[in-house]
Amino acid sequence: MRGVVIGAYSWEKRIKLDLTKAAQCLKEKGYTVKKLLPGMMLLLEMEGYETSVYPSGKIIVKLLEDAKKGEELARIIYDCAGILGVVL
Repeated sequence: MRGVVIGAYSWEKRIKLDLTKAAQCLKEKGYTVKKLLPGMMLLLEMEGYETSVYPSGKIIVKLLEDAKKGEELARIIYDCAGILGVVL
């Protein structure tokens, strides 16, 4: 299967996404939340791509082959999760 995998890492702070908070923010921005399993996984559709988000900060954008587009989508997710400043 094709896709882009993005991972968040910080030397200063442990990365742990609040998937419920991220889901609510992404929904408000117009993205479709397909499934939310708090503490486990968030599945959503972003710009036509099925996207899986994990508490560790790992993001998988299925069928996407453009790494720059994957980074753009990840920035939106990390911003909604409140960790964009930590991972940049």
